[in-house]
Amino acid sequence: MKKSEPVDHLHEQAYYLDTCKRFDRAEVASEYRARKNVFTSRNRREWQCIEKALAGIASGAEVLDLPCGSGRLEPLLEKRGYRVTAADYSGHMVATARTAYLESTHQLELPEHMRFMQQDVMQMSFADGEFDAVICNRLLHHYPTPGLRQQALRECKRVSRGILVISYFSNLSLSALRFHMKYRIKSRTPTDRVPIWFRVLQEDLNAVELRCTGSYPVRYGLSPQTYLRLERR
Repeated sequence: MKKSEPVDHLHEQAYYLDTCKRFDRAEVASEYRARKNVFTSRNRREWQCIEKALAGIASGAEVLDLPCGSGRLEPLLEKRGYRVTAADYSGHMVATARTAYLESTHQLELPEHMRFMQQDVMQMSFADGEFDAVICNRLLHHYPTPGLRQQALRECKRVSRGILVISYFSNLSLSALRFHMKYRIKSRTPTDRVPIWFRVLQEDLNAVELRCTGSYPVRYGLSPQTYLRLERR
């Protein structure tokens, strides 16, 4: 990295690399599987939001789930008849997701309609328009800068010939209020899991020429987790 690069770009790279490092660990992948691959009430509400956002995406569609984490969405996407590509930056997450899928479905080999692979959301190896839908779940709240969010959105848009389903942390919730109050009391600036106003995200969408055609809060006014259906302009 050149010393002449802008400071804000250096900070963005630091945030990005820190996120990659934190999640690319075997113990984190194992903990995620134990906590996330259980159909809790919260996980059920999140899946219901994703299902609403996927309305109109027919059985047989090619769907990318990135980051797939420990693979909690894959059996659910399979039940909708999709051809699923589960991908993650972390090789540990990919391996855990693959194992979790095989064990939950009692199979020894992956079926033809399911594949797991390592990919970087900032620069994927997929062809333009390879997927009918791209799901980017629980990632953008780890990116505190517009540059990182926009690059991730731009790359997801590139590989989708259809829609994007993303999640972000909305300021329109009690949880977000508590979050900001905590950091204000500590006189610190948060850099992870930061709730933002929709108008801030709208600027990101405008920058990459995407439009929101559906909004699905997990628990309106309580939880910051909100899902959006995005389409090309």
